[in-house]
Amino acid sequence: VVFSAGTIEYSRLILLTQKLQSAAFNLAELTARDKELTTDGLANVFLAIDQVVRPFDFAGSGRAIVPSVGVDEGEDAFVYWQCEGSGGFAVGSLVGSGAGNEAAVPEGLVGEGETLIVAEAFFDFEPLFGVGLAPQTLRRVAYYKPRLGELMDVDCPGA
Repeated sequence: VVFSAGTIEYSRLILLTQKLQSAAFNLAELTARDKELTTDGLANVFLAIDQVVRPFDFAGSGRAIVPSVGVDEGEDAFVYWQCEGSGGFAVGSLVGSGAGNEAAVPEGLVGEGETLIVAEAFFDFEPLFGVGLAPQTLRRVAYYKPRLGELMDVDCPGA
């Protein structure tokens, strides 16, 4: 019985991790694909994330955050804008804390005059049986450069 419960727990964790990575990838790709990003367009992208993560309750235990990052003349990364949606999990971005603030991205991903879209997908994982796994916050991230435009200015949904 304990072995079966542990197998279920680890299987859920593996599936959730894969779904979160897919959610981050889709969020970054759909945000970066157009020349301009509308508020309604971004709201629709956030709605899609709930579907990607099913059967897990992303609306209750997840959070999607997408910042746009640039580099100044001193080669310091900063956040152009940052929008949050999809999910009620209270967690902040690990990339930056809002527009104009310093951004933490891997070195070399974005250069001066470029924009980088970063998508973060978080989930508050709670084991069903408490066998072998502890509750934990999962985070997956994806990086995309906009294809057609710079996406330096976006009005966030619900702002």
